[in-house]
Amino acid sequence: MLTGSALSFAQSTVLKEEGRVYALPALFQNNHKEVVMSWTEKDADGMVYYYFATSKDNGKTFSDKQLIYSSPGIGNGRLARPRLLFKKNGDMVATFSFNQQAKLVSESGEAKPGRAKDLQVFVTESKDGGKTWAEPKSVHQDAQPGVIRGFYDATLMANDELAVVYLKDIPNKPHERDLRLVTSTNGTFGEERVIDPFVCDCCNLGLLTDEQGRLNVFYRENADNIRDISKMVSTDNGLTWSASATVFPDNWNVNACPHTGPAALRYGKTNLITYYSGVEGKPGVRLVNQEGKQLLILKDETIKTATLAGDAKNAVILYGQGTAESGMKVGYRTISKDKVSNDKWIENSSTGANPNGLVLGKEMLVVYELTDKGKVIGIKTDLVKLN
Repeated sequence: MLTGSALSFAQSTVLKEEGRVYALPALFQNNHKEVVMSWTEKDADGMVYYYFATSKDNGKTFSDKQLIYSSPGIGNGRLARPRLLFKKNGDMVATFSFNQQAKLVSESGEAKPGRAKDLQVFVTESKDGGKTWAEPKSVHQDAQPGVIRGFYDATLMANDELAVVYLKDIPNKPHERDLRLVTSTNGTFGEERVIDPFVCDCCNLGLLTDEQGRLNVFYRENADNIRDISKMVSTDNGLTWSASATVFPDNWNVNACPHTGPAALRYGKTNLITYYSGVEGKPGVRLVNQEGKQLLILKDETIKTATLAGDAKNAVILYGQGTAESGMKVGYRTISKDKVSNDKWIENSSTGANPNGLVLGKEMLVVYELTDKGKVIGIKTDLVKLN
């Protein structure tokens, strides 16, 4: 079971260790339908540890944590979340943003995270259930220094190969980025390809393979400062793409990057997308489907991001609401076809932020950060019943 100061209860687990800063807890399912939780920890010397743990009882208890990789250069920002993926043969794939220039306090006298301009996307694989991991490698053939490649998402395509989308600096155009794709063939990554030549420059991306085996990318566009969410679809594992199309016409005109991109979920024969729009008169987090139907606006001004959890029949939108001063809590709404429930709340989730979830039949496992004075001091899971 999780050791150290991890405290397990009947329906929840708290992972907390003095001197560690936690980030980016996330939940997945492996090929055996076991729950897999991943997260990062950072110690006082600046070392970042990327861990995972497995649950065989739908999140009631977890195994000891196992290390994927450790380095001061592992990115732990919310706009470039590490991803755990599971191939059809059971191999595990872990991706993360990485800065090779980062240094430990003990090496440099102070924590040096490295220049953001040197971010790349790295990947490592395990063929023995996470006991051992290959040396991480960059997905980029172009290793030119001084270039941002860290805003990314990754997924396995219908052919079981890895696809990675990311933003990259446009040469000689400061603060401008394009959207690029790189895919693997027999585990080897090919050349990067531009799939949209100019997009919003600092927002996270959404990438998924849908029920029909199509590869879908969701991102924030920049069309004369109209920063709505766009989508493109590939029916041949990323070789060719449809034209870019707006998911929902908010027509949000803003001469700045919102730093909030889309989260997407495969949901039956459609996909669900959630994102923030600050359009005048109707600001809030949206929930729309792939066909462009708006299902919900979360209007509370303290909700800036949301995420999605679900399967073919059940879906949930999850979000953190409130501030450290006014009080915080983790909320969610259930989705059934095109109908969305009223607010529901995770009990005892005060100080909770950045939730992530996994729907398990009639229950949902939720993991979120525990905060104290702006610092993430631990993570907590809760198993809740879905009505």
